[in-house]
Amino acid sequence: MQVYTGQTDIKLFENLIETPSQVVTHLVLAAGEATPAHFVNYDVIVVPIKGQLTFATTEQTATIYPGKIVQLRPNETHQLTAQVDSELMVIKSVLKPVD
Repeated sequence: MQVYTGQTDIKLFENLIETPSQVVTHLVLAAGEATPAHFVNYDVIVVPIKGQLTFATTEQTATIYPGKIVQLRPNETHQLTAQVDSELMVIKSVLKPVD
């Protein structure tokens, strides 16, 4: 078992785990702060752990908060905006295709 601890005073993000098949990012956004629209070549799970954010893709927009997560396909364009001070974990993984 490996235990990772995120910092409490990060300005935007820190990668807690970074391997060729997985990246786990701890992201902190102040109220009103946003990420630009972007995409990654991974399957992505976004897990809010504090606050409330507007999460948008080219097809839909949702409000997310602790207990409500988002799953994205590889190369799906997305953007998020913190409605209040927010913190989240972003898990990017290369998944094995299902036979």
